[in-house]
Amino acid sequence: MFKNMKKNVLNYRNGIIKWHCLNCVRAKSSAQPKTKTYSHTILTPNTNFPVRASNSIKERIYETAQFSALYNWQRTNLKGPEYVLHDGPPYANGDLHMGHAVNKIIKDINNRSQILKGNRVHYVPGWDCHGLPIELKALQKARKASKDTNFTDPVNVRNIARKFALETVENQKKAFRSWGVMADWEKQCYLTLNKDYVQSQLRLFYDMYEKGYIYRALKPVYWSPSSKTALAEAELEYDSQHKSCEVYVAFNVDKPPEILHDKLNGKPLSAIIWTTTPWTLVANRAVCYNPQMKYSIVELSSRPGDLYLVGSGLIEDLEKVLGVEIKRFMEFQGDKIAGATYRNRLVEGSLPFLEGDHVTDAKGTGLVHTAPAHGPEDFLVALKYNMDVECNVDELGKYTNLDPGLDGLPVLGEGQEAVITRLAESVIHRGVYVHSYPLDWRTKKPVIVRASRQWFIDTARLKEKALAALGSVAILPPSSSPQSRLGFRSQLEKRPYWCISRQRAWGVPVPALYANSDVIVHRSVIEKLCDLIETQGTDVWWTCDVKQLLTDDVIKEYNIENEDVCKGKDIMDIWLDSGLSWSTLGGRTADLYSEGVDQLTGWFQASLLTSLALNDAPPYK
Repeated sequence: MFKNMKKNVLNYRNGIIKWHCLNCVRAKSSAQPKTKTYSHTILTPNTNFPVRASNSIKERIYETAQFSALYNWQRTNLKGPEYVLHDGPPYANGDLHMGHAVNKIIKDINNRSQILKGNRVHYVPGWDCHGLPIELKALQKARKASKDTNFTDPVNVRNIARKFALETVENQKKAFRSWGVMADWEKQCYLTLNKDYVQSQLRLFYDMYEKGYIYRALKPVYWSPSSKTALAEAELEYDSQHKSCEVYVAFNVDKPPEILHDKLNGKPLSAIIWTTTPWTLVANRAVCYNPQMKYSIVELSSRPGDLYLVGSGLIEDLEKVLGVEIKRFMEFQGDKIAGATYRNRLVEGSLPFLEGDHVTDAKGTGLVHTAPAHGPEDFLVALKYNMDVECNVDELGKYTNLDPGLDGLPVLGEGQEAVITRLAESVIHRGVYVHSYPLDWRTKKPVIVRASRQWFIDTARLKEKALAALGSVAILPPSSSPQSRLGFRSQLEKRPYWCISRQRAWGVPVPALYANSDVIVHRSVIEKLCDLIETQGTDVWWTCDVKQLLTDDVIKEYNIENEDVCKGKDIMDIWLDSGLSWSTLGGRTADLYSEGVDQLTGWFQASLLTSLALNDAPPYK
């Protein structure tokens, strides 16, 4: 390939092979060559085809190939059975990336293969347009552009977010179109912010409420102080190397178990608990034990004369953690602890020891600090024993309604330190515990568990139906089916409830009215709202007078003529938005849902649960 091969020499230096033209080397010191040094020595084919396609060339390719015409042509002319691929809505919060390309091209391959078989393809692209990520990104952009805008007014926030989402949809649509993905991009797309989609979602919400699948309750939920909203499991990501503050705390037992009567010889007895959330100790209402486990009375070498109650199977681990020798005095069955009480210097009065099935000897002390406002298992214990649940942490993740020394302190910062300081000598060990911990998927900051009144879907009622329905669904490719099916089943089995309310502005409102102690969710109110949306747009829940939503039958049923009625401020979880997208199929069951495996915890699951609740069948084959 090289001309004048004899005039070229091979030079090897520092592991790099270089070709040098001898004439060029000789002339290097005197003058620079007028022609390029190497390009003229290599024979390459010539072509007029551009290395990169300009926008005009892309447009010409698109028009010549008639990608847009193909979709409608096959709908009109093919006679085979209809093949439905339902499009999982991409999120309208930024530019497309390689993942979007893989997603859409795989779908396009599926659709074109069906057309080659003579089948009529039904494929309507969609976009997920609501939610916190869009709201945050839109507000961030708006703040840079203007400092005069009111960013707390919900209508302003919605206008900013809507504009951002629509612009993003158009940009993404142009890219999808330029890739040659077959669809009617101009006339047949669904957006979760469109008024017809919102109206449908509101009506479907009521249908699920009427069937008893949706309810409002005080429950501990994942809460993001950085976003000031509740989060679902699908909105979390986990930091496997998160460092939490762990403490071992000794609670003074003021009423020992009966089995210890006359055996303590006047020595004080304390129960040792372990926690990685010391900030929850102000909400401690009980200590749980396992009646099937063995417990021991022990003495620590570092605190001679004091006796402690711990799980027998954890004594050796406790010795290593505390760095002390532990002497055992007696052992007894856990059920003997029943009726004992203790005192926590952060809480007034005596507190009970209660049975708890969740207590194990895998870690800790065999005695579990229980704060019903800050843990799902703790909450179940409270329900079992009819305990009051009170949350003293506000939406910002700060203590509230306690005392001036704690109120206003962030629980994940100064508040936790203040709690540990107040416990004083009750803390017998403090350390750092490295473990997996949930973060807000958008802010990347830690979340907490916090009891608040939220709206839920009762997934426990749907669980068995969902597991049975999953058996009729094919999971592709076959090589991944067993593992994927097992993962899908495990996600369904461990989900106790689905929190569907969020404390933000950009989304579909939870259509609930509140009159004193009454929560009003009524078909006529929703129909009134849908009528207003038709004429005034989807912001009307925030702009209309509540009287415009009331009907005579609602006023009479709830006797609210002389009472103040207010609209709720919650919006629906965006997983509920997209989970109801099967409603755009016009009664069809999709032959295929095609998305990444991460949707086993997201869209696949939300779609299955909502479709089973309303249609008694999965939305996909």
